[in-house]
Amino acid sequence: MKKIILISAMLMGLMNLNAQDIKETIVETKGDTIFILKGTNDMKIKIYEDIPGLNGSEEEKIYEGVYLTRTSSNRNSFLDALPFAPRPKYSNNYFKRHVAGLYGGFATLSNDFLSFRQTNKANLNLSKSWEIGFNLLSGQVLLAPNNHWGLTFGLGWGFRAFRLDGNEAFLKNEVETEIFPGIDGIEYSKSRLRHFYFRIPVCVEFQAKINGSNRLFVAMGPEVELRHGIKSIANVNGKKETLYKNMHVRPFTVNMLIQAGYDNIGIYLRYDTQNLFAYNRGPKVMPCSFGVMWYW
Repeated sequence: MKKIILISAMLMGLMNLNAQDIKETIVETKGDTIFILKGTNDMKIKIYEDIPGLNGSEEEKIYEGVYLTRTSSNRNSFLDALPFAPRPKYSNNYFKRHVAGLYGGFATLSNDFLSFRQTNKANLNLSKSWEIGFNLLSGQVLLAPNNHWGLTFGLGWGFRAFRLDGNEAFLKNEVETEIFPGIDGIEYSKSRLRHFYFRIPVCVEFQAKINGSNRLFVAMGPEVELRHGIKSIANVNGKKETLYKNMHVRPFTVNMLIQAGYDNIGIYLRYDTQNLFAYNRGPKVMPCSFGVMWYW
């Protein structure tokens, strides 16, 4: 019983001495020897017992085990994603996912994937083409025992609008959507194609502790997007009107999301991997956006 109490006390003490550089410890008790080797992320323990023999007592190994260093006894839950919720007291070495939060940025349309060059098929007002949204639910799966790598995921909702510059509007017929100028006394202003969306990001995130609990992080992965409330809206001769709905826009797509930042502030790039409109149902343009996000 004394041996068990001694081992338990030593384990608890060594688990909490992260600041000390303990490499090897040998404890000798009456008839027994306990050998402890502590590494960066684990601890090996061997126990030897004196066994009487013909040539005197000999040591025989009766136990050997490996213990991983614990960094926190707390577990994350979906409640951690809620803003202003009480935060549990984690150690400075825990993995802090960057998913839940508010974001806003500019949106544009390009001809190619992974390009920010504005398409010549739509004359956008970039200062008034934007998106805003939030991720409320989030989760994570650790990918490494050192808490540098993790798989993060979440669920968010938001709004995005592409604003045309000048006397033009997004119009559609039974076949396709096109951009037409105002004619026959019709003048368009503040014309835009807008939609709401649900997004499900799934990213591999790397983070490194810099100062206390603050971290630099980089995350990248796919993001499923489900669109709804798709409309073409414009001021027609000064009066706001909804011109058309649906607009042959793809209701489902997959984005490529890239994020980077420090602590609770980050920047993001989002590229759509498909055309905004269904095949042969509108201009071949690909949405992309960039902006700032505040994580809670």
